[in-house]
Amino acid sequence: MKNTITKSFGLGDYAIKGAQIDGFSMTLHDREHLSTEVKYVPACCDSFTKDQVEELIQRIMEKARYFMEKLHENIKCKIILMDFEETGFTPDSDLPSIEVRSLEKLHVIYRFSVEYYI
Repeated sequence: MKNTITKSFGLGDYAIKGAQIDGFSMTLHDREHLSTEVKYVPACCDSFTKDQVEELIQRIMEKARYFMEKLHENIKCKIILMDFEETGFTPDSDLPSIEVRSLEKLHVIYRFSVEYYI
């Protein structure tokens, strides 16, 4: 049935080169809404530099695009950057205007939802 979320992705699907996953949880709110929280930390050092954060955000966008390619067309993915005043965007939109800074970790929520019924 394409009106419900019946497929999710595993921990390995959220892995991003240059970062380690330090926290991971999934919450199925109902059959139409799933949130996956991931906390990324640097793989090599104590904190991400500003440039590394920018690159990580780009890779997160690529990851969300990948998810959307694998899901039914009516299931969308929105990304919430918790460390930037909960700024949200979709992978098919332009990156919102945020002031990127160095961080010890990057807390992201991938929010999947049924956008319309088919």
